Amino acid sequence: MAESQFLTVIRIWAAMAWADGTLAEAEASALGRLIAGAQLDEAEAATARGFLDAAVTLDGVDLAALSSEARAGIYRAACRVAAIDRDVAQSERTLLVRLRDTLGLGLDAAREIEASVPGVTIS
Repeated sequence: MAESQFLTVIRIWAAMAWADGTLAEAEASALGRLIAGAQLDEAEAATARGFLDAAVTLDGVDLAALSSEARAGIYRAACRVAAIDRDVAQSERTLLVRLRDTLGLGLDAAREIEASVPGVTIS
């Protein structure tokens, strides 16, 4: 069974938060609030809470059903997650490039999104 769009988005943001190998307190707090406010059933919520305990990757994430607006929103939020601890590590930059490519965002669109998030310059 495919995961819900909400859980997929949370998985992407968790992967971004874990990209540098650690989950900073600010990142964990932001993800916790996101999980608490998301429209998830109990099984999905349990899965999402697990993202706070162990590193998450983008492996197996299915983005085929997302609109172009949703893809841009996911990338913008991932940029914000990367910058939440005020240190965008090289591993986070690498993951953002991978996410950008996976989302099918053009370089110009990605640069525009990155410019809207203080401290993030990837492309």
